[in-house]
Amino acid sequence: MAESTPPLSIPKTPDELEKAIQHYRNSDLHDQELFEQWQAIRLAALEQKTNEPAVDPVPGEASY
Repeated sequence: MAESTPPLSIPKTPDELEKAIQHYRNSDLHDQELFEQWQAIRLAALEQKTNEPAVDPVPGEASY
């Protein structure tokens, strides 16, 4: 019978994401656990990127 693992929580804040990355780098993960950790970090990074406000790439450009 396969072991049941609890679902991974996806980091919600930049601080949580950074801690998850450090844990990922410092852990000896293998197989499914490795993939699940990577996937949680990826999803969190994508989610945080889409939540960032749009930044004007060249400040003051509209004043010309």
